[in-house]
Amino acid sequence: MKERLRDLASRGIVIAGLSALGREMKRHEGTLILYGHRVADDDEGYLQGLSPQWLDAQMAYLARHYEVIALSTLVACLEQGRQPPRRSVVVTFDDGFRDNLERALPILERHRIPATVFVVTRSLTTGELPWSERLGVILQTTPVSEFMHPCLGEEPWQFSDERSRHVAYLHFKHALAVMERESRDAILEALAEQLEVLLPDNRMLDWAGARQWLAGGGEVGGHGYSHALLGRVPITEAHAEIRRCKKDLEACLGLERPAFCLPGGSHDTAVLEAVKAQGFRSCFVPNIRKRYNTLMNADPFTLSRVGLPNAPRHHLEAELDGPFHFMRQAYHRLVPSVRV
Repeated sequence: MKERLRDLASRGIVIAGLSALGREMKRHEGTLILYGHRVADDDEGYLQGLSPQWLDAQMAYLARHYEVIALSTLVACLEQGRQPPRRSVVVTFDDGFRDNLERALPILERHRIPATVFVVTRSLTTGELPWSERLGVILQTTPVSEFMHPCLGEEPWQFSDERSRHVAYLHFKHALAVMERESRDAILEALAEQLEVLLPDNRMLDWAGARQWLAGGGEVGGHGYSHALLGRVPITEAHAEIRRCKKDLEACLGLERPAFCLPGGSHDTAVLEAVKAQGFRSCFVPNIRKRYNTLMNADPFTLSRVGLPNAPRHHLEAELDGPFHFMRQAYHRLVPSVRV
C-alpha cells in the first residue's frame, strides 16, 4: 500500500507540473550523487534490482535536465577549493555486478553518462557473490522446508513462505555481520551444503570486465575485499579489508588513488582514518539530510549519496525536483521538537 501511494503521489506531482516548476524555481548548488546496485528485474539474494527499462528512462531524464559529471570531477573540485558545477549529478553502482557492464553500460553510453562502479575485489577474483547476497540466495532458494540453527533460535525454523525466509535472512545477516571473514565464510559454506543450494558463480564482474568498464569511460572504486561491514567487524579485520582492496585495485587495474565506498555505509572514525591512510581519494558517509555536495558542506571524505529508486522515471523526477525532499526536511526538523 505504501509503495502504491508513493507511486500515485509521484505520478501526480509530475502530471501536475510541480516537478517542472521545481526545476525552474530551485537553483541547486553543488552535486547530487546517486547510487544503485543490480540492474535486473528480480530481487535475487534479497537485493532488489533496478529494471533496465527504468534505468534507461531515469538516465534520459538526468541527461536532459542535469549536468552529469564523473565522480573524479567532483572530487577534484573539492580538492582544489572550487565549487562543483551547479545542478550536477554523479552516478554510481555498488558491489560490481556483471549486469552493470552488460545492461547498465550500454544505457550509460547511449546517454553519454559517466559512472563509477565500486567493486568487491574478492568477488572479481573468485566470481562469488558478496557474503550478504550469498546468504540471501541460500535462504531464498533452498528446497529445505525446515531447519535448525542457533541464529534462528532453539526451535526448528519453518521455511513455509517468502516472509519466513526473509525473516530468517535478517536474523542470519545480523549475526554474521560482526564476524571475521573466515568464520563467516565457514558458516555460509555449511549453510549452502545443509540447505542444498548451489550458489551461482557468474553474477559478478571479473578483472577483465572491470578493465572493459574503464575502457568504456567509467571509473572503478573500492568496496572492500569481501564486503564486510567495516564499522561492525573488529578493527583489525576492517584494516585488512581496506588494505587488501586497495592492493587488488592497484595490482589488477593500476589504480593508485581510487574512490572508496563503505559497504552498507558502516563505519566509525577509525575506519575512515584507515580509508585515508591506505591512499583512497574519497569516501561516502551516510547523511540523510545532505543531498547536494558543495564546497561549504562536504570534502572528499564526507560525500553523501541518494539511492536510485527501483521504480519508473516519474519517481526519480518527483524525488529530485518535486517536494518530497523538502517535506522530509520539515519532518526531521519537527520530530525532535515534538519528542522534547
